Parts: sequence; C-alpha cells; structure tokens
Amino acid sequence: MSLRYTLLYALLLALLYAVLYLSSLRYIDAQLEERLASEIDALVDVYNVSGLDELRMTIENLKSEGMEQGRFYLLAEKDGLPVAGNLTKWPHEANVLIDSQDIQNIWLDDDIMIGDFYINDAYLPAAARKLPDDSRLLVAYGIEQDNLLRELSENLKESFGAAILFMLLLSFTLGKAILRRVETINQTASEIMSGDLSRRIPLSKRHDEFDHLAQRLNEMLDRIEGVLRSMRDVTDNIAHDLKSPITRIRNRMEVLLLQEQRTEEEYREALAQTIKDADFIIKTFNAVLQTAQADAGTMYAEFSLVDLSRLVREVGELFAPSAEDAGLDFRTEHQESVFIKGNCDLLGQAICNLLDNAIKFTPRNGQVSLELVTTSSGADIIIADTGPGIPTHEYERVRQRFVRLDTSGQTTGNGLGLSLVDAIVRQHGASLLFDDNNPGLRAIIRFAEFVSNPANKATSPA
Repeated sequence: MSLRYTLLYALLLALLYAVLYLSSLRYIDAQLEERLASEIDALVDVYNVSGLDELRMTIENLKSEGMEQGRFYLLAEKDGLPVAGNLTKWPHEANVLIDSQDIQNIWLDDDIMIGDFYINDAYLPAAARKLPDDSRLLVAYGIEQDNLLRELSENLKESFGAAILFMLLLSFTLGKAILRRVETINQTASEIMSGDLSRRIPLSKRHDEFDHLAQRLNEMLDRIEGVLRSMRDVTDNIAHDLKSPITRIRNRMEVLLLQEQRTEEEYREALAQTIKDADFIIKTFNAVLQTAQADAGTMYAEFSLVDLSRLVREVGELFAPSAEDAGLDFRTEHQESVFIKGNCDLLGQAICNLLDNAIKFTPRNGQVSLELVTTSSGADIIIADTGPGIPTHEYERVRQRFVRLDTSGQTTGNGLGLSLVDAIVRQHGASLLFDDNNPGLRAIIRFAEFVSNPANKATSPA
C-alpha cells in the first residue's frame, strides 16, 4: 500500500513539476523573444538614423560583452561575408528568419562562434533583418535562457527526489502504524473465534478513527456476547422449567398403566393434572415465541391511534374482580383523550402482565393501582403495588428471560412476563421504568409522544 500510494504521489508530483517547468519555459521564452525583438529593432533604428558605419561600430561595442554572456551579433554583406560581430559567417538557417522576421531557434556551429562561452554547437533563439542596402543583421541569445532553465531543472530534480523520499518514508511509517492497529483487531478477532468471547479490542489514548471503530466493534461484541449468554440462559431455563412437567406427565402415565384397578375419578384427576402440565408447557413456548418476535420486531402489529384512556379503563375493569378476590384495594385513575400511535392488543397484553404480577405478589389488604397521567416528559401508565417490590440492583436483570426473583418455587410463572412487556414497550418506542413505591414497586410505561386532540381519535378496540 505504501509503494502504491508513493507511486501515485510521484506521478502526480511529476505532472505538477512538468506543468511548472513548461510554464516557466514559456515565460522565459516570452521574455527572451521580447528582448530579442526589442534589441534587433533598436539596431535597425541605429542604421536608419545614423547609417551602416554607426551600426557597425555599435555591434563591435556589443560583441565583447556578448561573448561573455552568450549573446551573438553579426552584420554581414549581401553575400553573407561578415562586417562586424562575433560570428565568422552567416548561418544558413538564418535565411529563413529574414523572410519571416520571426524569432526562432537556429543551429550555430562552434567553429563560427568567436569566444569560449560555447565549446560545442548550440541551438539558440535568434532574430534577423534585411537592411535597405541588402546587408544582413543577426542577433542570437542563449546564456540567460540556458542558465535559468538549467537552474530550474536542477531545483526541480532536487525537490522531486526529496519529496519522493519524504513521501516514501511517510507512507512506510503510516502503513506500519495502520498495520499495527489492524493486527490488533485481527488478533482480538482470532482470540474471540477461538472461544474467548470476553476479549475486546484495546483502545489507545489518541481517540482517533481506529479507536472509534474499535469502540463500536467492542459495543457490537458486548451485544453479541449478551445475546449468546441470553440464549444459553434461555436454553438452560427452558430445559429446567419443562423437565419437571414433562417428567410428571410421564410418571403419571406410567403409574396409570401399571395400576389396572383405577376408578373413573382417579383417571379424571390424572388427566386434569396432565392437561394442567401441558398448558404450562404450551404457555411457556408461546411466551418464548412472543418475546422473540417482539425483540426481533417481527410480531405482527398493525399500528393506529390508540385511546390509552379507554384502554386503561377497560383493563382496570377486567382486573378489578381478581384484585377483590385477592383481598386488595384496587383503584384505577386516568385522564381523558390521551392517544398514542401503537397496537392496542399488544399494549393491553403488556399492561395485563404488569397488573397480574402486582396482584400476584401483593399480600392481602394491600393496595394496587393503575393510573394514566400526562407529564412534561410524555404520557405514563403507572402500575403501583404495596408488595415486596424489586431490589434496585435487580431492575435491569428482571427484564431478561426466565429471571425469577422468588427461587423458592412457591409462585407460579415462567419468568417471561417482564421480558415480554419490555419487548412490547420497546417496539412502541416507549420505555419500561421501575421505581420504589415505599413499600412495593412502581412499574411505569412511558410514552415520549402522545396526542390529546379528540378530533384526531381513531381508537382501536380494546
């Protein structure tokens, strides 16, 4: 990767330098052409004003300075014989310049150049004019352009080499740093694949993009580990909870087969107990299926505007006889015209599960209440009781499947009620909260958004 990006950088840098070199060359050529045109026009003006002798003297004065700076002057007769200047004869390519009067590069052999500035042949820009007496005038420049281009070329080569070296070192260093971070992730992934689900990607102190990625991956791994742990717990709990009723059914059937002398009443009692155990098994599987569907968001739920006031009132009327039979003081309070977007059947099931738990765990002469209130933070359905409550540190754990705080086995249930309530509440974008009722528990279903305009009412039947 380092070599690939260094090569790409080198190509882009070479393109940039080429553009810089060509633009500089064009600028230098333009300046040189302007000076050439200006100087040869000035010499032609000398001829026009003062004549050929003055022009010859001017060129003789210029040639000594020109030999030191690589500039060449030649005043020649019609047949090309030199009159003045530092060239020994008229170059053949200069004839084209006379006709076009353009500035072009011409070839000058070293044997016709007077002086030691050029020891080899040179290709120099030049301008030529034909004077009225048919004599010829030639001016050629080279030294300044050569030096500028040579200096520019050397500077570009040095900077290009330094830039490539710097880019190579930077790419190598960056590549090694990236590989170290990637190798850390690979190593952690290998350890996790080997079975150590507790491994996490270590974070650095730089808080860079790799740390953000590692943090998100660690959160994902925490979620996966939690799901796997939950699956193990669910499997263990299902096996434990279903083992007893299935064993009782088998033993009961075996006893019926071994003992032939049975009355009809005994058969009926055995069948009733078998049906009760089978209902418990079916109820457990249905609860597991419903909780899984609610967690995955695949439980069929057609959402519409639900009248929470009506729902709370009807659920309260449904549970009032059960609370009275349990010797409890039960009351229902609600505000009118409170609507939310949701599914009435699922919300009713969630409220029923919470009320069933409250009535089941509250001792006689206790109190259970069902309330619907609106606050600045939303609409709350509150189920409060005066039972034993739930320890604060267990508020999160009781949402998990098959969690039962009563380990004595004296209470019925499969530990799936609160997990199903939590899944249904989350499916509606609401929150399930617990609070101490001093004594007892307050279970709160909090909806962040609600509608209080009866004109928009489209209530689902409860």
